[in-house]
Amino acid sequence: MMLVLVLILVIIAGCSTNGSKTEMKVESPKPNESTTVNLPEAASLRILTENSPSWPAKKDWAVWKWLKEKTNITILHETQTGPGSVALSIASGDMPDLYTVYLDEAQKYGAQGAFLDLSKYLDKMPNVKAFLDSRPDVAQRMTSPGGEKYQLLTDGAGAGNQTVWFYRDDILKKHSLNEPKTWEELYETAKKLKQLYPDSYPFVFRHGLNTLGAFGPSFGFYPSFFEDKDTGKIKYGVNDPAFKKMIEYLNKFYKEGLIPPDWLSMDYKVWTQFITTNKSFITIQYIPQIEIMNAQLQNGAHLKFMPPPLGAGSKGYIPNSNFEVTGFAVSSKTKNLDAVLRYLDFIYSKEGKDILSWGKEGETYTIENGKRKFMPQFKEVVDLAKEAGIITQGTYGLADANAVMSLRNENEQYSYNEAEKYKFPVTPVLPMLKAEEKAAITVDQEKVTKFYETSVAKFILGETPMTQWDAFISELNKLGVQKIIDTYQVGLDRVKAK
Repeated sequence: MMLVLVLILVIIAGCSTNGSKTEMKVESPKPNESTTVNLPEAASLRILTENSPSWPAKKDWAVWKWLKEKTNITILHETQTGPGSVALSIASGDMPDLYTVYLDEAQKYGAQGAFLDLSKYLDKMPNVKAFLDSRPDVAQRMTSPGGEKYQLLTDGAGAGNQTVWFYRDDILKKHSLNEPKTWEELYETAKKLKQLYPDSYPFVFRHGLNTLGAFGPSFGFYPSFFEDKDTGKIKYGVNDPAFKKMIEYLNKFYKEGLIPPDWLSMDYKVWTQFITTNKSFITIQYIPQIEIMNAQLQNGAHLKFMPPPLGAGSKGYIPNSNFEVTGFAVSSKTKNLDAVLRYLDFIYSKEGKDILSWGKEGETYTIENGKRKFMPQFKEVVDLAKEAGIITQGTYGLADANAVMSLRNENEQYSYNEAEKYKFPVTPVLPMLKAEEKAAITVDQEKVTKFYETSVAKFILGETPMTQWDAFISELNKLGVQKIIDTYQVGLDRVKAK
């Protein structure tokens, strides 16, 4: 019996020792394995975003894993099925915790009570608050007249929205032609190219009359209502004498066959054909299109960024469109508010910006000579989105532009860096109006816009002679231009008073 008792005590002691070793054992983390400890309470959040056809959403995107490692939050990603998805989701009553929406959607549904006013929760999101304090321009765009913030805009990935000029540098070099530095030189260069290539339309653009918004900054205005940076007042660019000068140029381009006859209805496919088949040599389009088209050109054909030609004033500009128009809205019915605020605050933090822009060492990038370099499977910017979900809707708050820039080739980097030098001093973004203010000018705006579009198109096409310009401006102003200016001025003054 004593022998049995001793054996039992030995076994018990052995079990206790082994158990103690098991509890105390700390395994060395595997390479790149998260070592985060003391994570907050686990939570799951549903988020509804658009689904891009260029990078269809995947449940196994690495960004969701990285976010969980850092926040202990599991993201259940849902994607919209059509333009009315946000409205249908709200109407159903089964709302996700988070949405990525456009600014007008946030204001519309926020005012109806569907989204929370995030200005009330900034004390619980110190990283978000610090970001907004450092970027009053972003804070202004997302703030309602009453001070509500129904949306938290994303930032840092808007460079691709920039519209720029570019041209066939191989063609101009071949014929000893210089980059046109003014609209007059643009006209003369286009005429010479037309002589050299009779079947061509040397200058091509798409988006019809909307492209005038890209031309305008080279003449010192936007052809719409905007804040004049010199005066701080709302101005209607169409009333600027330089607008007439711009239309006169476009009329000459059209009459002399220097732009395609179907410029009003030009779509992307046709524009692409003009660029890739020696039909056009100078254009204005979104900056990523330079390299997208270069990838399709053959036999030494090549496109290069071109400084915007000066139309009027002292400097040629491109539209200041390097900003984002989508962001996060929080459901007023969420039962996981603490987790939502924690999620948002993390993705707007320095750590969140870093990992959600670059990914994780060993998984998406390596470090060579002290610098991060994306791994071979990430050859282009779009690969980051497709394969890992990096900088896609709902996966980031602040983007590090250096991450995507590192994947761009030398010509592309040149384009982005040069574009920064020519941005118009103000963005084409008007202050938000109160519901009653907006309602008071809606009819006037519709009348002004319709008359503007039909009249300007006829001037460019030559159907209305330029001798009728003053009559056009007079009639346009009678439709309520000053009332619209005054209304937006009230909104602008209100923003500046805060």
